[in-house]
Amino acid sequence: MSPARVIPSTTSHKREPVETTFEVFARLGWRDLDVNLWPFMEEGVAVETAAGAAARHGQRVDMCSGGWCDFFEPAPAADATWASVARQVLFVRALGATHLRLFFGRVGAAEYSRVHFDRACQHLRRLSEAYGDITFVFENHGRGASGDPRVCAEILTEVDRPNVRMNFDPINAEHAGTRAMDALAIVRPLVAHVHLKGLAGPGEYCEFGDGLVDLNPVVRSLLDSGYAGRFTVEYEGPHDRTLRLYRGYQNAIRAIGAQT
Repeated sequence: MSPARVIPSTTSHKREPVETTFEVFARLGWRDLDVNLWPFMEEGVAVETAAGAAARHGQRVDMCSGGWCDFFEPAPAADATWASVARQVLFVRALGATHLRLFFGRVGAAEYSRVHFDRACQHLRRLSEAYGDITFVFENHGRGASGDPRVCAEILTEVDRPNVRMNFDPINAEHAGTRAMDALAIVRPLVAHVHLKGLAGPGEYCEFGDGLVDLNPVVRSLLDSGYAGRFTVEYEGPHDRTLRLYRGYQNAIRAIGAQT
């Protein structure tokens, strides 16, 4: 069997009460979690609330999904990113996680230049050195430069640090105009984490295993190439979040089990 694991994300429940979310996830049998940091970053919820809930329910926070940073910006604008990262790392450590999902930044595809590339590489090397106990996984996201798998791969290859890797979201690639398998071919050596969800239409998401894009070939290709990391299941659609996240999680368990 593959050592790859499937974990649910609290992103769909990030605006719900933290303690109740952990309890519901525990009742569904979910012990290993990907915890979105929104409540702690944006709503002032004490991270000890989540840590205590996890302890009560026998849960483990495998990784955290952090807020938006911008590693394309120069100083002094970049100071806000570094302050945000410092806070997020404190939350990650308090929760006992080892991985933190971040974003590259907001620069548009047309504006992206060698200056942005050099600046991002410099920032990510600094990040690696400052927090050697954390593995940072950067997500392909949006229709800007960071939505282009070639940009993501070029930056991470140049940085070349074991704790600065790729969070591959195949549906984000499809939404940005690159077929998931084509994107995977570009970023494959850099992938340390994978997001799974579905695409119901332009800008409309659904649970993994449903929608317009069959991701089974992506999952099969990753496992066949020896990928042994985590698959986080997300739900970002308009329907009942608990039900749809549960369905997506079960679909992921079946998809990965069928390939191993």
